[in-house]
Amino acid sequence: MSPIAVPSSYEELRAVAIDARDAAIPPEYRLPKTLYPLPKNVSGVLESSQILDDTELKIVDLTATQLRDAIAQRRYTAVQVAKAYCKAAAVAQQVTNCTTDLFQAEALERASWLDAELERTGKVVGPLHGVPVSIKDHIDIKGHDSPSGFLSLRGRLIASEDAQLVALLRGAGAVFYVRWWLTAETTNPQSLMHLETSCYLGSTVNPFNTDLTAGGSSGGEGALIGMKGSCLGIGTDIGGSIRSPAAACGIYGFKPSIRRLPMVGCQMPVGPAGYEGILCTHGPMGRSIEDLELYMKLVADSKPWLRDPDLHVKPWRPSELGQRKIRIGIMQTDGVVTPVAPIQRALSAAVEKLNQSSDFEVVPYQPILGKEAWEIISKLYWPDKGKMVFDHIAKSGEPVLPLTEWIISHSKDNTGTLEESLAMVDRRDQFRAAVAAHWQKSGIDVLLTPVGPTPAPKLETAKYWNYTSFWNLANYPAAIFPTGLTVDPKVDGGVYEANNADEAWIKETFSADGSVGAPLSLQLVGYIGHEEDTLAAAKKVVQCLAG
Repeated sequence: MSPIAVPSSYEELRAVAIDARDAAIPPEYRLPKTLYPLPKNVSGVLESSQILDDTELKIVDLTATQLRDAIAQRRYTAVQVAKAYCKAAAVAQQVTNCTTDLFQAEALERASWLDAELERTGKVVGPLHGVPVSIKDHIDIKGHDSPSGFLSLRGRLIASEDAQLVALLRGAGAVFYVRWWLTAETTNPQSLMHLETSCYLGSTVNPFNTDLTAGGSSGGEGALIGMKGSCLGIGTDIGGSIRSPAAACGIYGFKPSIRRLPMVGCQMPVGPAGYEGILCTHGPMGRSIEDLELYMKLVADSKPWLRDPDLHVKPWRPSELGQRKIRIGIMQTDGVVTPVAPIQRALSAAVEKLNQSSDFEVVPYQPILGKEAWEIISKLYWPDKGKMVFDHIAKSGEPVLPLTEWIISHSKDNTGTLEESLAMVDRRDQFRAAVAAHWQKSGIDVLLTPVGPTPAPKLETAKYWNYTSFWNLANYPAAIFPTGLTVDPKVDGGVYEANNADEAWIKETFSADGSVGAPLSLQLVGYIGHEEDTLAAAKKVVQCLAG
């Protein structure tokens, strides 16, 4: 008997991983050859592929909230829904490279049980009965791997139990069917720390323009939902990793303040355990503000603090902002990098509509501490100068991706001493106090801002985080919503003036012609801990802009 060949080189290990992922797609879900070469805008391939029938296309067109109601009303069975989304996820993977695993058999078994329970009892199992939920790769699902974007960890992080948030969703009747990845920092990006999504599995691309990134690090989730391969997904955010892909892919996303949602069972193999200089939070990504509220209320109502004592004891409460006039600040720039023309156009169009509404008082908001915010947070990310990241990478021989090298380079002057760590945390706390004082002085309820200086950047160019990471450092909740506008070279041309090195990079890497079709999204920020108010205000803003 011949010995079994064991892959040893990086390229061999990578090929095994990609082949295993691709083998999970059934032959009948593969795109017909007649569709190739694919267009740059692949968002319509789901319909043109003819892999989904008319009923399935109607199913995947629903928001999570609408789908929940349709299943409860028995318009669709959980099995019908699971099949539709497995097909849609398979299509999304083939055109955007957004998934790490597709477990159809497990999903259909779960869906069949849910249908039987509804038939037997006449009641839904929970508020997400039969709703498919996609999960970012570094969040544990029992029996499945969580390599977190590192080839060397593939097969080494098989979960023995569900992450707390997964257990909550399972108890609510959710169906898990797919895992997705971050960016370069791999499917999850290689270090879990890119505003793109690239790793040993390749790069996740934008459904509306495949020359552009789907964002990161939750870019797989962004692309999957943008392609209607998911209606509700769970991402994580420590610098923009929910908000960047939500904006890039024209969907909705929400980053709460830390310690509002549980992180038990989320793998974080990129920094030392116990470090609290800057913390990550998970949050929902979906098709509507109602989907985000559905998820946040579900988790809060489960009393997650009973299992995770690190959380704040905060039941979900009704918000008064839905019942009164909202004072909304407008921040057109972070004071460091001026947004490009299409971003300015989207913000101006939104402000014009808000000014016409009696529901809002619109006031200007002066940015503060933009440059200082990045200096603080970029050093707080890497107390070990990226040692854990580089160790994981070295074990498989995979190359260090440029964006991994770039983000970790900001810690090159860190000494790693206790005194330095304490000093940086002190700077963080002083920053938070200053931002809070400025916010209260402004008298605003919420703040409308860009999500970044550009729409979805070209691949391997996403190097300006401050419009999102600022609010991680401040620890304020923030919601992302699409405006319905896209980049149009006919109106978004012109010369971008660069006044500093960051703006020079934007000028070098962005063009309206190269970004045609990219969604234009905005960010609504609320005060620390005010998740309910932030989402209530976001709902009214979205309704106003749609009117």
